[in-house]
Amino acid sequence: MYAILDIETTGGKYNEEGITEIAIYQHDGQKVTDQFISLVNPERPIQPFVEKLTGINSKMLRSAPRFFELAKRIIEITENCLIVAHNADFDYRILRTEFKRLGYNFERNSLCTVTLSQQLLPEMESHKLGKLVRSLGIPISDRHRAQGDAMATVKLFELLLEKDSSKEILKSQIKALHVNQVASKYLAIIEELPTTTGVYYLHNAVGDLLYIGKSKNIQQRVRTHLTATDRKSQKIQKKLHKVNFENTGSELIALLKEQLEIKKNQPKINKDGRYRLYPMGIRIDKTTPYHQLVLEQVRSKEDYLVVFKNGRVAKHLMLRWMETHALCHKHSSLQESDGACYAYKNDNCKGA
Repeated sequence: MYAILDIETTGGKYNEEGITEIAIYQHDGQKVTDQFISLVNPERPIQPFVEKLTGINSKMLRSAPRFFELAKRIIEITENCLIVAHNADFDYRILRTEFKRLGYNFERNSLCTVTLSQQLLPEMESHKLGKLVRSLGIPISDRHRAQGDAMATVKLFELLLEKDSSKEILKSQIKALHVNQVASKYLAIIEELPTTTGVYYLHNAVGDLLYIGKSKNIQQRVRTHLTATDRKSQKIQKKLHKVNFENTGSELIALLKEQLEIKKNQPKINKDGRYRLYPMGIRIDKTTPYHQLVLEQVRSKEDYLVVFKNGRVAKHLMLRWMETHALCHKHSSLQESDGACYAYKNDNCKGA
C-alpha cells in the first residue's frame, strides 16, 4: 500500500515551518482506496512569498483544524503504507517535525517520485512536477495546492508503476531505504541539519575536526557520509560525534570557504585524500619579478590557495578573480602567448 501525499507549508526557517494544507491519497497499486484532504491552522505566520505562490492566507486558516486535531487520521491513513511524494525528503521531514512537536515519533518508509522518474524517464527535460506531468500529458489543476499536486503525483506514480512492469526499480529504491538507513545514534544529528547550501564540519567525541565539506544540501550530504560504504565514509561513521555547519547561500562561497577551512585546520580525513581527489590547484608564484597566479596540476610540495577536482572549474574561478580585480593576464598562467594582455584590450587590466 502507498500513501501518496503533498504538503503546503508556511515557509520560514528550517524546522520552524508549519503545515497549511495536506492531501493524502491511499493507493493499492491499482487505484485510490482512501483519501484525506484538509487545510491546517499552522499557528504561525505565513511567509508573503508563500501566500503569493499558493494563494493560501492566514484568513483562510483561522477556522481550520490544528495539526494535533488531524494527527490521528494522518497516522491511520498512512499506517502500513509507503510514503510517496515528489521530493519526499521535504514532505516526510515536515510531517516528522509536526509529530515531533506533539511528542510522537512518526516513522514510515518513503519513496521519491523525483528519483523514480529520473530512473524510469531519464530522457525527460525536467523532473520538476509541473513540467514533468505536462510533458507526459497528465492534467494538473490548482498547482502549488496540496490536493492538485498530490493528485498529479498519483497519476505520475501510476504511470511509473506501469512503466516499471517488473517493479524491480521500485523494489530497489525501497530496499535502498532499508540498506542505507542512518544508524539510530545519528538520527538526531541528521534532523538538526539544514537542507541549504554551505560548509559542514564533522567532529569526533573530543571535539577534533575529522572532515570539512561543502554541499548544496548539507543534510543530504552528511546523510550520504553516514550511509555510504567507501573508505572515507567508514572512517567518518566510526568516529563522528557532532556536526557544525555554516550556511553560505552560494555554491561559490561554499567552495572557497571549504578550501580555506581545510587549509587552515587540515582535518585528518581531508588530508588523507586531498591530492588524490583534487588534481588542479591555484597558487601564487613568488619566484618571478611580479607575483603570478598559476593554475596547475597539484603537487604536494606546493602551497595552494584553493584546489579543485577538475581544471574547468579551477579556470572558471581564476578568470573570475582576474576580472573582478582587473589583474593582468600576462602575469598569470592563463596567457602564455606574446602580445598585450587579453584584458587590457577590454580596458580591464590594471597592469602589474
